Amino acid sequence: MAKKTKLKSVLTLLDVGTSKVCCMMVRFTSDGRPEVMGTGYAPAKGINAGAIVNLDQASESIRAALEDLEKQTERQVTSVVTNISSTQLKSLHIQKEIDISDGRPITASDVKRLVDGVVASCLAEGDEVIHAFPLTYTVDKEPGVSDPRGLYGHKLGVHMHVIVLPENQSRNLVAALDRRHVSIDMKVATPYASALATMTDEEKEIGATVVDFGAGTTSIAIFLEGGLVHLDIIPQGGNIFSKDIARGLGCSFSVAERLKTLHGGVFESSRDGLERLIVPVLGEENVNIQVPRSDLISIIVPRLDEILENVGKVFQKYPRFVISTRHIVLNGGGSMLLGIKEKIIHTLGGVVRAGKPDIIRGMPTQFESYTFSTCIGLLKYVMIKEKSLLNEKFTAQPEQRKGLFGKVVQWLVQNF
Repeated sequence: MAKKTKLKSVLTLLDVGTSKVCCMMVRFTSDGRPEVMGTGYAPAKGINAGAIVNLDQASESIRAALEDLEKQTERQVTSVVTNISSTQLKSLHIQKEIDISDGRPITASDVKRLVDGVVASCLAEGDEVIHAFPLTYTVDKEPGVSDPRGLYGHKLGVHMHVIVLPENQSRNLVAALDRRHVSIDMKVATPYASALATMTDEEKEIGATVVDFGAGTTSIAIFLEGGLVHLDIIPQGGNIFSKDIARGLGCSFSVAERLKTLHGGVFESSRDGLERLIVPVLGEENVNIQVPRSDLISIIVPRLDEILENVGKVFQKYPRFVISTRHIVLNGGGSMLLGIKEKIIHTLGGVVRAGKPDIIRGMPTQFESYTFSTCIGLLKYVMIKEKSLLNEKFTAQPEQRKGLFGKVVQWLVQNF
Protein backbone atom coordinates (compact mmCIF):
# COMPACT_ATOMS: atom_id res chain seq x y z
CA MET A 1 0.00 0.00 0.00
CA ALA A 2 1.07 3.56 -0.66
CA LYS A 3 3.02 5.20 2.11
CA LYS A 4 1.22 8.13 3.74
CA THR A 5 3.16 11.34 3.58
CA LYS A 6 2.92 14.71 5.20
CA LEU A 7 0.59 17.06 3.34
CA LYS A 8 2.54 19.50 1.19
CA SER A 9 1.76 23.22 1.20
CA VAL A 10 1.82 23.18 -2.63
CA LEU A 11 0.45 20.34 -4.77
CA THR A 12 0.54 19.76 -8.52
CA LEU A 13 -2.43 17.78 -9.85
CA LEU A 14 -2.13 16.16 -13.28
CA ASP A 15 -5.01 14.75 -15.36
CA VAL A 16 -3.83 12.62 -18.30
CA GLY A 17 -6.85 11.98 -20.50
CA THR A 18 -7.66 10.77 -23.99
CA SER A 19 -8.44 14.21 -25.44
CA LYS A 20 -6.57 16.54 -23.09
CA VAL A 21 -3.80 16.76 -20.56
CA CYS A 22 -4.43 19.38 -17.93
CA CYS A 23 -2.78 20.23 -14.64
CA MET A 24 -3.33 22.51 -11.70
CA MET A 25 -1.02 23.83 -9.00
CA VAL A 26 -2.72 24.42 -5.65
CA ARG A 27 -1.35 26.00 -2.50
CA PHE A 28 -2.86 26.11 0.96
CA THR A 29 -3.28 29.63 2.25
CA SER A 30 -2.66 30.79 5.81
CA ASP A 31 -6.21 29.80 6.78
CA GLY A 32 -5.68 26.29 5.39
CA ARG A 33 -7.86 26.72 2.32
CA PRO A 34 -6.80 25.53 -1.16
CA GLU A 35 -6.16 28.17 -3.80
CA VAL A 36 -5.28 27.63 -7.46
CA MET A 37 -1.91 29.17 -8.37
CA GLY A 38 -2.08 28.30 -12.06
CA THR A 39 -3.21 25.76 -14.62
CA GLY A 40 -1.81 24.06 -17.71
CA TYR A 41 -3.58 22.61 -20.70
CA ALA A 42 -2.60 20.76 -23.88
CA PRO A 43 -4.39 18.54 -26.40
CA ALA A 44 -3.59 14.89 -25.77
CA LYS A 45 -1.82 12.71 -28.31
CA GLY A 46 -0.62 9.14 -27.98
CA ILE A 47 -3.35 8.26 -25.48
CA ASN A 48 -6.26 5.93 -26.27
CA ALA A 49 -9.08 5.06 -23.86
CA GLY A 50 -6.97 6.56 -21.08
CA ALA A 51 -3.93 4.36 -21.73
CA ILE A 52 -0.64 5.49 -23.27
CA VAL A 53 -0.20 3.95 -26.73
CA ASN A 54 2.59 6.20 -28.05
CA LEU A 55 5.18 7.16 -25.46
CA ASP A 56 6.78 9.98 -27.47
CA GLN A 57 3.48 11.70 -28.24
CA ALA A 58 2.09 11.27 -24.72
CA SER A 59 5.31 12.61 -23.19
CA GLU A 60 5.13 15.66 -25.46
CA SER A 61 1.52 16.35 -24.45
CA ILE A 62 2.42 16.09 -20.77
CA ARG A 63 5.46 18.33 -21.30
CA ALA A 64 3.34 20.98 -23.02
CA ALA A 65 0.76 21.06 -20.21
CA LEU A 66 3.37 21.18 -17.43
CA GLU A 67 5.37 23.93 -19.18
CA ASP A 68 2.16 25.95 -19.53
CA LEU A 69 1.67 25.59 -15.78
CA GLU A 70 5.29 26.45 -14.96
CA LYS A 71 5.12 29.65 -17.03
CA GLN A 72 2.03 30.79 -15.15
CA THR A 73 3.33 29.97 -11.68
CA GLU A 74 7.07 30.54 -12.25
CA ARG A 75 7.67 27.33 -10.31
CA GLN A 76 9.25 24.10 -11.50
CA VAL A 77 7.13 20.97 -11.23
CA THR A 78 9.07 18.07 -9.72
CA SER A 79 6.26 15.78 -8.55
CA VAL A 80 2.56 15.29 -9.20
CA VAL A 81 -0.57 13.63 -7.92
CA THR A 82 -1.99 12.01 -11.06
CA ASN A 83 -4.86 9.91 -12.30
CA ILE A 84 -4.45 6.44 -13.73
CA SER A 85 -6.79 5.38 -16.53
CA SER A 86 -7.21 2.06 -18.25
CA THR A 87 -10.00 -0.22 -19.37
CA GLN A 88 -8.05 -2.89 -17.47
CA LEU A 89 -8.73 -1.40 -14.02
CA LYS A 90 -10.47 -4.14 -12.02
CA SER A 91 -12.60 -4.11 -8.87
CA LEU A 92 -12.07 -7.03 -6.48
CA HIS A 93 -14.05 -7.79 -3.32
CA ILE A 94 -12.14 -9.89 -0.79
CA GLN A 95 -13.03 -11.13 2.68
CA LYS A 96 -10.34 -12.38 5.05
CA GLU A 97 -10.07 -13.26 8.74
CA ILE A 98 -7.17 -13.63 11.17
CA ASP A 99 -6.87 -14.99 14.70
CA ILE A 100 -6.32 -12.71 17.69
CA SER A 101 -4.38 -14.58 20.39
CA ASP A 102 -5.91 -14.86 23.89
CA GLY A 103 -8.91 -12.74 22.97
CA ARG A 104 -6.94 -9.58 23.78
CA PRO A 105 -7.87 -6.06 22.60
CA ILE A 106 -7.35 -5.60 18.87
CA THR A 107 -4.49 -3.27 18.03
CA ALA A 108 -3.64 -1.10 15.03
CA SER A 109 -0.91 -3.59 14.12
CA ASP A 110 -3.52 -6.37 13.97
CA VAL A 111 -5.61 -4.32 11.55
CA LYS A 112 -2.53 -3.57 9.45
CA ARG A 113 -1.57 -7.25 9.38
CA LEU A 114 -5.06 -8.17 8.18
CA VAL A 115 -5.26 -5.44 5.51
CA ASP A 116 -1.72 -6.11 4.27
CA GLY A 117 -2.60 -9.80 3.95
CA VAL A 118 -5.60 -8.96 1.75
CA VAL A 119 -3.50 -6.68 -0.45
CA ALA A 120 -0.79 -9.34 -0.81
CA SER A 121 -3.41 -11.93 -1.82
CA CYS A 122 -4.54 -9.65 -4.70
CA LEU A 123 -1.13 -9.26 -6.23
CA ALA A 124 -1.07 -11.63 -9.16
CA GLU A 125 2.16 -11.52 -11.12
CA GLY A 126 2.31 -8.31 -13.13
CA ASP A 127 -0.51 -6.55 -11.23
CA GLU A 128 -0.38 -3.42 -9.09
CA VAL A 129 -2.81 -2.45 -6.32
CA ILE A 130 -4.01 1.13 -6.92
CA HIS A 131 -6.49 1.36 -4.02
CA ALA A 132 -7.48 -0.85 -1.10
CA PHE A 133 -10.62 0.19 0.80
CA PRO A 134 -11.66 -1.61 3.99
CA LEU A 135 -15.46 -1.43 3.68
CA THR A 136 -16.34 -3.07 7.00
CA TYR A 137 -14.79 -5.21 9.73
CA THR A 138 -16.07 -8.14 11.79
CA VAL A 139 -15.03 -9.14 15.31
CA ASP A 140 -15.89 -12.75 16.19
CA LYS A 141 -18.24 -12.80 13.18
CA GLU A 142 -20.13 -9.74 14.46
CA PRO A 143 -20.68 -7.56 11.35
CA GLY A 144 -20.82 -3.80 10.89
CA VAL A 145 -17.67 -2.86 12.85
CA SER A 146 -16.26 0.41 11.50
CA ASP A 147 -13.16 0.57 13.76
CA PRO A 148 -12.09 -2.62 15.53
CA ARG A 149 -9.19 -1.12 17.51
CA GLY A 150 -9.60 -1.64 21.23
CA LEU A 151 -12.37 -4.22 20.89
CA TYR A 152 -11.92 -7.67 22.44
CA GLY A 153 -12.19 -10.72 20.23
CA HIS A 154 -10.65 -13.96 19.01
CA LYS A 155 -11.10 -13.33 15.28
CA LEU A 156 -10.80 -10.15 13.21
CA GLY A 157 -12.24 -10.06 9.70
CA VAL A 158 -12.48 -7.48 6.94
CA HIS A 159 -14.40 -6.99 3.71
CA MET A 160 -12.21 -5.02 1.31
CA HIS A 161 -12.65 -3.45 -2.10
CA VAL A 162 -9.34 -3.56 -3.96
CA ILE A 163 -8.65 -1.92 -7.31
CA VAL A 164 -5.85 -3.48 -9.37
CA LEU A 165 -4.23 -2.68 -12.69
CA PRO A 166 -1.60 -4.42 -14.86
CA GLU A 167 1.69 -2.91 -13.74
CA ASN A 168 2.80 -2.12 -17.30
CA GLN A 169 -0.03 0.39 -17.66
CA SER A 170 1.29 2.32 -14.68
CA ARG A 171 4.91 1.99 -15.82
CA ASN A 172 4.08 3.69 -19.12
CA LEU A 173 2.82 6.75 -17.25
CA VAL A 174 5.90 6.74 -15.02
CA ALA A 175 8.11 6.54 -18.11
CA ALA A 176 6.35 9.52 -19.72
CA LEU A 177 6.84 11.60 -16.59
CA ASP A 178 10.45 10.48 -16.18
CA ARG A 179 11.27 12.27 -19.40
CA ARG A 180 10.33 15.49 -17.62
CA HIS A 181 12.15 14.42 -14.43
CA VAL A 182 8.81 14.43 -12.61
CA SER A 183 7.97 11.85 -9.97
CA ILE A 184 4.56 10.63 -8.79
CA ASP A 185 3.40 11.34 -5.23
CA MET A 186 0.09 9.49 -5.55
CA LYS A 187 -1.89 7.66 -8.23
CA VAL A 188 -5.69 7.73 -8.22
CA ALA A 189 -8.03 5.70 -10.42
CA THR A 190 -9.73 8.16 -12.77
CA PRO A 191 -13.34 7.05 -12.05
CA TYR A 192 -12.71 7.54 -8.32
CA ALA A 193 -11.22 11.01 -8.80
CA SER A 194 -14.10 12.01 -11.08
CA ALA A 195 -16.62 10.86 -8.48
CA LEU A 196 -14.93 12.72 -5.62
CA ALA A 197 -15.12 15.93 -7.65
CA THR A 198 -18.87 15.82 -8.17
CA MET A 199 -20.56 13.77 -5.42
CA THR A 200 -21.87 15.01 -2.10
CA ASP A 201 -21.08 13.21 1.14
CA GLU A 202 -24.77 12.37 1.53
CA GLU A 203 -24.87 10.75 -1.92
CA LYS A 204 -21.85 8.61 -1.03
CA GLU A 205 -23.54 7.52 2.19
CA ILE A 206 -27.05 6.82 0.88
CA GLY A 207 -25.80 5.36 -2.39
CA ALA A 208 -25.18 6.84 -5.82
CA THR A 209 -23.30 6.15 -9.04
CA VAL A 210 -21.15 8.56 -11.06
CA VAL A 211 -21.23 7.96 -14.82
CA ASP A 212 -18.40 9.94 -16.44
CA PHE A 213 -18.65 10.38 -20.20
CA GLY A 214 -15.00 11.01 -21.05
CA ALA A 215 -13.49 11.37 -24.50
CA GLY A 216 -12.17 7.81 -24.76
CA THR A 217 -14.11 5.93 -22.08
CA THR A 218 -17.29 5.97 -20.04
CA SER A 219 -16.47 5.19 -16.43
CA ILE A 220 -18.75 4.03 -13.64
CA ALA A 221 -18.06 4.56 -9.92
CA ILE A 222 -20.59 3.10 -7.47
CA PHE A 223 -20.71 4.35 -3.87
CA LEU A 224 -22.63 2.97 -0.89
CA GLU A 225 -22.41 3.66 2.85
CA GLY A 226 -19.72 6.27 2.31
CA GLY A 227 -17.30 4.14 0.28
CA LEU A 228 -16.45 3.20 -3.30
CA VAL A 229 -17.81 -0.33 -3.75
CA HIS A 230 -17.27 -0.86 -7.47
CA LEU A 231 -15.80 0.73 -10.57
CA ASP A 232 -16.02 -0.19 -14.22
CA ILE A 233 -14.80 1.32 -17.48
CA ILE A 234 -16.50 1.01 -20.87
CA PRO A 235 -14.07 1.59 -23.78
CA GLN A 236 -16.39 4.05 -25.55
CA GLY A 237 -16.62 7.78 -24.93
CA GLY A 238 -17.45 11.10 -26.54
CA ASN A 239 -14.84 10.73 -29.27
CA ILE A 240 -16.77 7.87 -30.81
CA PHE A 241 -19.71 10.21 -31.50
CA SER A 242 -17.37 12.58 -33.33
CA LYS A 243 -15.83 9.76 -35.38
CA ASP A 244 -19.28 8.53 -36.36
CA ILE A 245 -20.32 12.06 -37.38
CA ALA A 246 -17.13 12.58 -39.40
CA ARG A 247 -17.70 9.32 -41.27
CA GLY A 248 -21.42 9.80 -41.68
CA LEU A 249 -21.26 13.39 -42.96
CA GLY A 250 -17.88 13.23 -44.71
CA CYS A 251 -16.23 15.97 -42.66
CA SER A 252 -13.10 16.35 -40.54
CA PHE A 253 -12.93 15.23 -36.92
CA SER A 254 -12.65 18.84 -35.71
CA VAL A 255 -15.77 19.83 -37.66
CA ALA A 256 -17.58 16.80 -36.25
CA GLU A 257 -16.60 17.85 -32.72
CA ARG A 258 -18.00 21.33 -33.32
CA LEU A 259 -21.24 19.97 -34.79
CA LYS A 260 -21.66 17.60 -31.85
CA THR A 261 -21.04 20.35 -29.29
CA LEU A 262 -23.15 23.08 -30.88
CA HIS A 263 -25.96 21.14 -32.52
CA GLY A 264 -25.90 17.61 -31.13
CA GLY A 265 -28.78 16.10 -29.19
CA VAL A 266 -30.40 12.80 -28.32
CA PHE A 267 -34.06 13.48 -29.11
CA GLU A 268 -35.36 14.43 -32.54
CA SER A 269 -38.17 16.96 -32.98
CA SER A 270 -40.23 17.84 -36.04
CA ARG A 271 -38.30 21.05 -36.62
CA ASP A 272 -34.93 19.24 -36.75
CA GLY A 273 -35.70 18.20 -40.31
CA LEU A 274 -36.07 21.86 -41.26
CA GLU A 275 -32.94 23.19 -39.51
CA ARG A 276 -30.00 23.08 -41.92
CA LEU A 277 -26.37 22.69 -40.83
CA ILE A 278 -23.41 23.84 -42.92
CA VAL A 279 -20.81 21.07 -43.17
CA PRO A 280 -17.40 21.64 -44.85
CA VAL A 281 -16.55 18.67 -47.07
CA LEU A 282 -13.43 16.75 -46.05
CA GLY A 283 -10.57 17.26 -48.53
CA GLU A 284 -12.36 19.99 -50.50
CA GLU A 285 -11.48 23.63 -49.93
CA ASN A 286 -14.41 26.04 -49.74
CA VAL A 287 -16.91 23.28 -50.51
CA ASN A 288 -19.81 22.91 -48.10
CA ILE A 289 -22.93 20.82 -47.98
CA GLN A 290 -26.13 21.39 -46.06
CA VAL A 291 -27.66 18.61 -43.98
CA PRO A 292 -30.72 18.62 -41.72
CA ARG A 293 -30.02 18.56 -38.00
CA SER A 294 -32.07 15.35 -37.86
CA ASP A 295 -29.24 13.59 -39.77
CA LEU A 296 -26.77 14.60 -37.06
CA ILE A 297 -29.03 13.35 -34.29
CA SER A 298 -29.70 10.08 -36.13
CA ILE A 299 -25.93 9.42 -36.08
CA ILE A 300 -25.52 10.18 -32.36
CA VAL A 301 -28.49 8.28 -30.94
CA PRO A 302 -27.60 4.68 -31.94
CA ARG A 303 -24.10 5.02 -30.48
CA LEU A 304 -25.43 6.53 -27.26
CA ASP A 305 -27.95 3.69 -27.03
CA GLU A 306 -25.05 1.24 -27.30
CA ILE A 307 -23.10 2.94 -24.53
CA LEU A 308 -26.13 3.11 -22.24
CA GLU A 309 -26.87 -0.54 -22.94
CA ASN A 310 -23.36 -1.38 -21.71
CA VAL A 311 -23.85 0.79 -18.63
CA GLY A 312 -27.10 -1.06 -17.96
CA LYS A 313 -25.30 -4.40 -18.25
CA VAL A 314 -22.85 -3.30 -15.53
CA PHE A 315 -25.79 -2.32 -13.30
CA GLN A 316 -27.51 -5.66 -13.91
CA LYS A 317 -24.31 -7.57 -13.14
CA TYR A 318 -24.24 -6.15 -9.60
CA PRO A 319 -27.85 -6.21 -8.34
CA ARG A 320 -26.67 -5.83 -4.73
CA PHE A 321 -25.84 -2.21 -5.57
CA VAL A 322 -29.28 -1.41 -7.01
CA ILE A 323 -29.85 1.29 -4.39
CA SER A 324 -26.79 3.13 -5.70
CA THR A 325 -27.50 2.65 -9.40
CA ARG A 326 -30.92 4.27 -9.02
CA HIS A 327 -29.25 7.62 -8.33
CA ILE A 328 -26.91 8.71 -11.13
CA VAL A 329 -24.56 11.70 -11.20
CA LEU A 330 -23.33 12.68 -14.68
CA ASN A 331 -19.85 14.01 -15.38
CA GLY A 332 -17.49 14.56 -18.31
CA GLY A 333 -17.74 16.32 -21.63
CA GLY A 334 -20.27 13.84 -23.04
CA SER A 335 -22.70 14.77 -20.26
CA MET A 336 -23.12 18.18 -21.94
CA LEU A 337 -24.98 16.58 -24.86
CA LEU A 338 -28.45 18.13 -25.10
CA GLY A 339 -31.12 15.85 -23.65
CA ILE A 340 -28.77 13.20 -22.27
CA LYS A 341 -30.17 13.46 -18.75
CA GLU A 342 -33.69 12.72 -19.95
CA LYS A 343 -32.37 9.95 -22.20
CA ILE A 344 -30.69 8.20 -19.27
CA ILE A 345 -33.84 8.48 -17.14
CA HIS A 346 -35.83 6.94 -20.00
CA THR A 347 -33.26 4.16 -20.61
CA LEU A 348 -31.93 3.29 -17.15
CA GLY A 349 -34.57 4.82 -14.87
CA GLY A 350 -33.96 6.31 -11.46
CA VAL A 351 -32.91 9.83 -10.54
CA VAL A 352 -30.29 11.62 -12.62
CA ARG A 353 -28.52 14.91 -11.97
CA ALA A 354 -25.70 16.75 -13.69
CA GLY A 355 -22.52 16.71 -11.63
CA LYS A 356 -20.79 19.99 -11.00
CA PRO A 357 -17.30 20.08 -9.45
CA ASP A 358 -16.61 22.36 -6.52
CA ILE A 359 -15.19 25.76 -7.33
CA ILE A 360 -11.77 26.41 -5.82
CA ARG A 361 -10.54 29.94 -5.33
CA GLY A 362 -8.43 31.05 -8.29
CA MET A 363 -9.84 28.56 -10.81
CA PRO A 364 -9.87 29.83 -14.41
CA THR A 365 -13.28 30.64 -15.89
CA GLN A 366 -12.45 30.27 -19.58
CA PHE A 367 -12.82 26.47 -19.54
CA GLU A 368 -15.92 24.28 -19.36
CA SER A 369 -16.86 23.25 -15.82
CA TYR A 370 -15.77 19.64 -16.37
CA THR A 371 -12.30 20.50 -17.79
CA PHE A 372 -10.52 20.42 -14.42
CA SER A 373 -13.00 18.08 -12.73
CA THR A 374 -10.49 15.23 -12.38
CA CYS A 375 -7.87 17.62 -10.98
CA ILE A 376 -10.36 18.72 -8.33
CA GLY A 377 -11.06 15.07 -7.55
CA LEU A 378 -7.33 14.44 -7.15
CA LEU A 379 -7.14 17.33 -4.69
CA LYS A 380 -10.07 15.94 -2.71
CA TYR A 381 -8.46 12.51 -2.64
CA VAL A 382 -5.27 13.91 -1.14
CA MET A 383 -7.21 15.91 1.42
CA ILE A 384 -9.45 13.02 2.44
CA LYS A 385 -6.47 10.66 2.67
CA GLU A 386 -4.51 13.12 4.77
CA LYS A 387 -7.49 13.84 7.01
CA SER A 388 -7.87 10.14 7.84
CA LEU A 389 -4.20 10.10 8.86
CA LEU A 390 -4.03 13.49 10.54
CA ASN A 391 -7.22 13.16 12.60
CA GLU A 392 -5.66 10.15 14.30
CA LYS A 393 -2.54 12.16 15.08
CA PHE A 394 -3.98 15.50 16.01
CA THR A 395 -7.60 15.27 17.20
CA ALA A 396 -6.60 14.46 20.78
CA GLN A 397 -3.99 17.22 20.80
CA PRO A 398 -5.54 20.32 19.16
CA GLU A 399 -3.05 22.59 20.89
CA GLN A 400 -0.34 21.18 18.62
CA ARG A 401 -2.01 22.60 15.50
CA LYS A 402 0.36 25.48 14.93
CA GLY A 403 1.73 27.16 11.83
CA LEU A 404 0.56 26.68 8.24
CA PHE A 405 0.49 22.89 8.42
CA GLY A 406 -1.58 22.95 11.59
CA LYS A 407 -4.05 25.37 10.02
CA VAL A 408 -4.39 23.11 6.99
CA VAL A 409 -5.18 20.19 9.31
CA GLN A 410 -7.75 22.28 11.17
CA TRP A 411 -9.44 23.31 7.90
CA LEU A 412 -9.54 19.70 6.67
CA VAL A 413 -11.15 18.48 9.87
CA GLN A 414 -13.80 21.22 9.76
CA ASN A 415 -14.64 21.03 6.05
CA PHE A 416 -14.27 17.38 5.06
